[in-house]
Amino acid sequence: MADARHLGAATRGNGRDTGASVVSRPLALRHAGASIDAALTLRGRSAVLDRDGRRSEATFARDGSWIEVRTGDRTERCAVARSGRGVWVAIAGTTWFFEIEHRETAGRGTSVAADEIRAPMTGRVVAVAAVPGTETREGDLLLTIEAMKMEFKLTAPEDGSVLEVMCAPGDRVELGQLLVRLKPGGAA
Repeated sequence: MADARHLGAATRGNGRDTGASVVSRPLALRHAGASIDAALTLRGRSAVLDRDGRRSEATFARDGSWIEVRTGDRTERCAVARSGRGVWVAIAGTTWFFEIEHRETAGRGTSVAADEIRAPMTGRVVAVAAVPGTETREGDLLLTIEAMKMEFKLTAPEDGSVLEVMCAPGDRVELGQLLVRLKPGGAA
């Protein structure tokens, strides 16, 4: 999955597929503890994702901070936001976090940095379940954002603890805004 800047760059201008050059890149992501290897090819407003011998084709268009994705006769609106550790994807009321794997640094020691939970779209905070100093498990609800009359539940991408909560119910948040800091592995 590419982030919004990559998708937006391909659709700027008049909104039509301009026959833009082909961009193809391998993806190395991690979700729910599992590695995801795929290849993404972008050409204008078309995208092809190849993973495990399966091929998915779609067209996409930017609509403000949203991306409209069409596969066959189905259309979905989604929001994509990058954080320091990966990519948040919100679609159909569900939010996923994909950690970007950096295979070239796999053997080196990496510093432990707090996870950053960022707003996957512009909206309003409906509820905050995260409390500084409390432990979280992967999948625990941290907060809920409402946008376009849809609720998006942001969950902990891994086990850890809440370091800081930077929003409250009723707050308006912008795409990419830092909302919660987590410390991976527990113990605040």
